[in-house]
Amino acid sequence: MNIAVIGASGSIGSEVARQIVSTRLLENNEQLQLVGRTEGTSSKALYGLSTDLQDAYAEICPIIEVTLNKEDISADLIIVAAGTSAPVNNPVQNISRDSLAKQNIPVFEDYASALARHGKGSEIVICVSNPHELAVEIFARHLDRKRVIGIGAYLDSLRFRKEIAKDIGIRRQKVHGFMIGEHGNNIVPIWSNVHVYGFKEDTLVDTLNKIRRGYSTINLPQDIAQARSNIDKLIIEGKIQEAFKSAEQYPPDIRVVLKSDITHFSGSKTVTGTVNATLELIKTITLGHDAFISGQIKLEGEFYGIHGIIGVTFVAGNMGVEKVLEIPLEKEEKQLLIQNARNINQKIAEWLS
Repeated sequence: MNIAVIGASGSIGSEVARQIVSTRLLENNEQLQLVGRTEGTSSKALYGLSTDLQDAYAEICPIIEVTLNKEDISADLIIVAAGTSAPVNNPVQNISRDSLAKQNIPVFEDYASALARHGKGSEIVICVSNPHELAVEIFARHLDRKRVIGIGAYLDSLRFRKEIAKDIGIRRQKVHGFMIGEHGNNIVPIWSNVHVYGFKEDTLVDTLNKIRRGYSTINLPQDIAQARSNIDKLIIEGKIQEAFKSAEQYPPDIRVVLKSDITHFSGSKTVTGTVNATLELIKTITLGHDAFISGQIKLEGEFYGIHGIIGVTFVAGNMGVEKVLEIPLEKEEKQLLIQNARNINQKIAEWLS
């Protein structure tokens, strides 16, 4: 299976390319295509990255090709990591989601339309760029919607499971749980679907109630906004360590948002976590396995009657979205998700108008 990384000169794209090579996801006779633009730094950086990868991994390296022409993109699996990303100085100067969307619309549209005109028609596209929902919407308008996946909810679910595991004192692999909804502040934690290996049902219920610390799902957006206000003050003052410490007073679902924000503004950004989530999804697809995951996809009523782009649960495989699975939701979870979907549809409509 050949892979193309659009935006391969950026921090996410270049690390995805390195991991693809170093973890031997591709055979020597398969191709890794590094995609950039003739303008900007990528016209130079990608040739350097290509040489560096071959120097480091000559014995296991796949065929590496650099292309600066969107019409020449040719791969079975395409990773979209191009476009403007949020700056890392502080929350006050942070680029708004609306501004980020407006800057990235032409980028997404440019590549999506080129793939529609010159692609094979069978490509699977994984959207890493933000806003995830917007990227998925634009690519799904040009390509088969079931072959376009955003990693936002997938990454949020990994973070959610990690935070639950931390509070319980176990490893993440023992926790099953999903985040759905919009990537970022409008996540929807599915607490009713959390399972922990070795815990009986009554014990698990008591344990989860304890670590949720009295917070409720329906008030999550307001609770996140209030918590972020407190954390942002510490970030602005440069008190990153204190910000992380302050975040620990909140339950796992709120910490998912807070810690990713703090990490981003610490200067470290969230490259490693994002790349790892992307690689896990790539492995699922390239190895021919099916996996039950959550991610941003385009719905036409398959999940609680929702139409549009939103993070939900589905089976992913080497055909993209194999099947949308409508898991049972509690009343508050369903209510928050449906409101979430309305808000996303409205935002996308405004952005694209």
